[in-house]
Amino acid sequence: MKSRDRILDKFAPKKKSSVSIFSIVIIVFLALYCLTLITLFIWAILASFKEPVMEWRENVIGLPYSFYTDNYEFSLGRFYVDVTDPVTSESIQVTLPYMFLYGFLYAIGCAFAATIVPMIVGYVTSKYRYKFSKVIYFVVVIVMIIPIVGSLPAEIRMARRFNLYDQIWGMWILKANFLGLYFLVFYNFFRNLPDAYNEAAKIDGAGNFRTMVQVIIPLAAPLFFTVLLINFIQFWNDYSVPLIYLPTYPTAAVGMHQMAAGNDKELQYIPIKLAAAIIMLVPILIVFLATHRKLLGNLTMGGIKG
Repeated sequence: MKSRDRILDKFAPKKKSSVSIFSIVIIVFLALYCLTLITLFIWAILASFKEPVMEWRENVIGLPYSFYTDNYEFSLGRFYVDVTDPVTSESIQVTLPYMFLYGFLYAIGCAFAATIVPMIVGYVTSKYRYKFSKVIYFVVVIVMIIPIVGSLPAEIRMARRFNLYDQIWGMWILKANFLGLYFLVFYNFFRNLPDAYNEAAKIDGAGNFRTMVQVIIPLAAPLFFTVLLINFIQFWNDYSVPLIYLPTYPTAAVGMHQMAAGNDKELQYIPIKLAAAIIMLVPILIVFLATHRKLLGNLTMGGIKG
């Protein structure tokens, strides 16, 4: 029996190794990339606690001699952005805490509007297949293919006419559209969702709106919160739109932009800029740590149970 097993093992097809050279190269590259990001992040934290003049010139890479916290105190208290009151035409100094408040309101409102609208439109166009549904789908694809250039003056004029300019809630309305990639993401998700959910809800006496709110949207909750977090990070880091549309409500991203381009002598020091950048990173870090288990979990759809 042993000799027979040896002969069978000799002529049996050899199993290919599950780890190829290409996979090893990719793993090594990603490991080096992550190590580089972590190293730079740790260096930025340590550099933000260095004295911005003499110590920064003498000790750029090493550990700080003593944890110099005045950089954070300057960023939180003494750094401000000058804006002009549209009513009184007086100059107003907006400090970093208010920039955080404006940035949070802008980011969370725009992220919610830019997520809920594509989800609802994606559900309606995928489950109610009328001719107009196909028109909406092709309009989204065409808008993504053809770049729209030179529309900024018309958008500003429209925002002023409808009293949406220089209003945080006005930005929520302007961002409530379904044109973009996330419409296709929700469209494909709802299209692959079995129709048995809708049929079971109709048998129980639920209408179309109740079916969408109580049955379909809870199934898309993991995808919804994932897109919501991505949009929140995008709007939190956005400075161009608030800089143009919210002149009296500067966000934290606008403040960082003004700090990088400012002519103030104190703002030219790298440790102060790094301290402000670390402060701006805190909300994103808190949101990610609070939601990473759900966002990085398995987003596959469950089956239908009888």
